[in-house]
Amino acid sequence: MAGELIDPREYAYGPPVAVPRRNAVDWTGQPGGVRSDYWHKGLPSVVVSRNHSQFPGIRFFPADGVGSGIALTECEYTEGIAFPGQSIFEQLPARLQHIKAGNLVITWPGYEQLKWKETVVFVHRNGSPLSVAHMAAQIACLWRQFYEDHHLHFNGDGIRLGPTRVTYHHLRLHQIYSHDGRCWQVEVSYVKPR
Repeated sequence: MAGELIDPREYAYGPPVAVPRRNAVDWTGQPGGVRSDYWHKGLPSVVVSRNHSQFPGIRFFPADGVGSGIALTECEYTEGIAFPGQSIFEQLPARLQHIKAGNLVITWPGYEQLKWKETVVFVHRNGSPLSVAHMAAQIACLWRQFYEDHHLHFNGDGIRLGPTRVTYHHLRLHQIYSHDGRCWQVEVSYVKPR
């Protein structure tokens, strides 16, 4: 699964996920190579949109068991994810295992006025549930879309996104969660920029 080329049209989301890596020697693209988020290790991070109510969710764990969450840059390549082939429905209660799609809501502090939401799919077109790795890739795609389209729309108090602030490369996916299966939120953390 890791490094597998994903055709996003098959899953009904985003731009190409596993795009060819740049022409330079890329040690992160080598089997057993350096993870693209190696610089996150040991740095302080802050969790945003924490699931305080303990709603049912799909959790994402790092394959190496070190730290918490997975860098969105790793998710895009379906790399660094523990149990990548596991069905997403294995983590959800029976009452949520019928879901085919829902709305993903990003409520990043300072950007709430956007009321950003996008459709998130839970099953392939053939009806089988997405794997944990494919769900992580989908969430990463949607987060990248949010970041690229709206990082300049900061309004008021919050955590500013952008090239000189918190970038997409600082973000780590922990889980998506929902009370009712229709509206899903994303629990992410960001590594504090130096």
